[in-house]
Amino acid sequence: MYLEHLSLTDFRSYAQVDLKLGPGVTVLVGSNGIGKTNLMEAIGYLATLSSHRVSTDAPLLRFGTERALIRAKLVRGEQSTVVELEINAGRANRGRINRGNPVRARDILGICQTVLFAPEDLALVKGDPSNRRRFMDELLVSLMPVHAATRSDYDRVLKQRNALLKSAAPGNSPQATKQRSMCGTSTWRGPVPSSCMHGWNSWNCFDPTSRAHTPS
Repeated sequence: MYLEHLSLTDFRSYAQVDLKLGPGVTVLVGSNGIGKTNLMEAIGYLATLSSHRVSTDAPLLRFGTERALIRAKLVRGEQSTVVELEINAGRANRGRINRGNPVRARDILGICQTVLFAPEDLALVKGDPSNRRRFMDELLVSLMPVHAATRSDYDRVLKQRNALLKSAAPGNSPQATKQRSMCGTSTWRGPVPSSCMHGWNSWNCFDPTSRAHTPS
């Protein structure tokens, strides 16, 4: 697979850019700060729905805009696919495949497959364990997109439980006891272990060297 064309609208520093590419090696050359990394970030975001530089979508939108658009034409063998991702401020992101009807952003996962190396990758070795967990989660979702929903559900439920723990009243008052008990009873025992075990079983069955998961 290779990237034949990349178009960005209101992404980072770019109001509009169209870049024609082709098979083989492409080298981007230019002064610091002109946007070379922004191009790599856009391609990586299209592949993983996450940035290697920031944890939220807001910095990806050009200043003063409410929407950014990434469009790419990908070629695999004799087949070409146009995939688009619309990044919205305060609303759910949306995707399109071959200019069809809008779909959920996660429905485009697996179409664009990349391997990104950046200075931030040093965090995998030097940083917190959360960086390594995030890397492994993204690897699994990239090669097996069906697990994107599992990861999303688990992250959502975990954030809800953590928020409840933080908001629990201090001390041993009846209210505090009730709030803390909600974090450990059947209210949470169902969804969290279910999602967690689903992901754990996926990793047990996952072999990154298997040809079944190797991008073409």
